[in-house]
Amino acid sequence: MNVAIAGLGLIGGSLALALKERHHVTGFDTDPNARESARAAGIDVVETLEALLPADAVIVATPIHAVVPTLEALALRAGKAVLLDVASVRAPVEAFAATAPAGCRIVGLHPMAGRSGAGFGAASAELLMHRPFLVVPTARSDTAAMALAGTLARDAGGEVTVCSAAQHDRIVAVLSAVPLTFAAALALTGAETVDGNLASLSGPGFGDSTRLALTSPDLGSAMLLANAENVRAALARARTILDEVDRAIASGDAAALNAILERAAQARRALS
Repeated sequence: MNVAIAGLGLIGGSLALALKERHHVTGFDTDPNARESARAAGIDVVETLEALLPADAVIVATPIHAVVPTLEALALRAGKAVLLDVASVRAPVEAFAATAPAGCRIVGLHPMAGRSGAGFGAASAELLMHRPFLVVPTARSDTAAMALAGTLARDAGGEVTVCSAAQHDRIVAVLSAVPLTFAAALALTGAETVDGNLASLSGPGFGDSTRLALTSPDLGSAMLLANAENVRAALARARTILDEVDRAIASGDAAALNAILERAAQARRALS
């Protein structure tokens, strides 16, 4: 299969590296340094977005703000190519697909994977191994396009889950956006309230819990703002639980604290 990838950052680069063993992969990025790094890693690289076509599939892996404009630019000349994107927020793509040219085929293909590094230099085929890929149909999806998305996800080493755009955005708010805000809050709390070198004092729990605070600020703020309604709803629920903890501590209510922590432990065990 001829697979084109627009955007060779962490996710796009990882997809390129993972898929090139089974498919012919062509990549493009607006950053010449990313293009050169991908070329050095054995990826066929072109100098313009338009040169990605023709292809059997084009995966848009640009920053969130550029996903819909890139899809728009591709849609008019995509031909039979299936357009996929890895956007971590589905509502904007869903809205675009509803008015896209009738001949287009558009499917969301969001791998639930990441790390604190950014750019092609941080990309790795192993990043996607055994990770969930959320395959999201749009108004311009058909059975063949959905099957192709599933094939690419599995060929990249992932595991496929199909969900709606609304389900996706609620899921990502809880699994990605809220952990980011908590990591940021915890890192700032530690830095601003504790004297001494936290790195030398902390165990692995603090480091693990604050890892997401290293997320690129541009990426993090784009994810939070693009999915604002779902993120704020999830934060409101989390705030309610934190208030329960605060009230139990203030009143010295060990039974209430035990109950909250037991509920949390049961919820965590259910995730395993």
